[in-house]
Amino acid sequence: MIKDILIMGAGAIGCLFGGLIAKFGHKVILIGRDWQVKKIRDNGLHIYNSDDFYVYPEAYTSPIESDLILMTVKAYDTEKSAKSLLIKEDSVVLSIQNGINNEEIIARIIGLNHVIGGTTSHGALLLGPGEVRHTGYGKTVIGEMDGMVTERVREVKKIFDDSKIDTIITSDIKKELWNKLIINVGINAISAITGLENGYIYKINNLSEISKKAVREAINVAKKVNINVDLDEEDVLMVAKQTERNRSSMLQDLDRGKKTEIDGINGEIVKIGRKYMLDCDVNETLYHLIKAKEIYREGIT
Repeated sequence: MIKDILIMGAGAIGCLFGGLIAKFGHKVILIGRDWQVKKIRDNGLHIYNSDDFYVYPEAYTSPIESDLILMTVKAYDTEKSAKSLLIKEDSVVLSIQNGINNEEIIARIIGLNHVIGGTTSHGALLLGPGEVRHTGYGKTVIGEMDGMVTERVREVKKIFDDSKIDTIITSDIKKELWNKLIINVGINAISAITGLENGYIYKINNLSEISKKAVREAINVAKKVNINVDLDEEDVLMVAKQTERNRSSMLQDLDRGKKTEIDGINGEIVKIGRKYMLDCDVNETLYHLIKAKEIYREGIT
């Protein structure tokens, strides 16, 4: 039975999920950096949505043993974070991250039997430590890596559903991770390069065309590795429309002068595409433009 829920990463999605779950009576423990933890301990966690509420979860800088661990850190921090976890015999680690490799990395460190895959299309904007705006409602999909529908997956779904996080159980989580990757391919880098909210990718034809080409390249790569995604470029544009007020996570990273997850998004498509000699020119261009922005923000010497 799941009693303690640890959120590994006090960023936008971590705070959103932690806040919603805590609001409905579950014990939540947030793990973050010193300055994040201090603010949450002093002022609580403030979620701005239709309710606009505060909750007061426990907050620490290092993980403690927990029944359910939600991994919400950036993909480039997955390995380091997984190595820091304190795992009980029946602990479950659910990744709700961008990218298609996080579950594999976590499993390599703590064992595949502890790992569940997941993805979400909820939008969240981090306003400051412990303050997050819920910018878009979406679906959350979870599933065992082997496709089995287990009791623990059902229990996680119930916790999420009870917390107003509508959740679907899938028997093909790998396909769902690729679906999310392709959505990110068509939105995040374009949003980050232009500095625009998601909706403008749908509204401005020039940006729509770039998105479509990047998505078509990504779908070709997915097919090459035997992943039959169930979306196309028009579906991605509809996601941009549905989340029109959202600032993509990559744009939020650049706004804060932080490293982005470009390597695990457009960069991942380029990496796999090169292996099979597929055309990934648009994704490669987006990748290099984001890398240039990162270098500029770090300071050119």
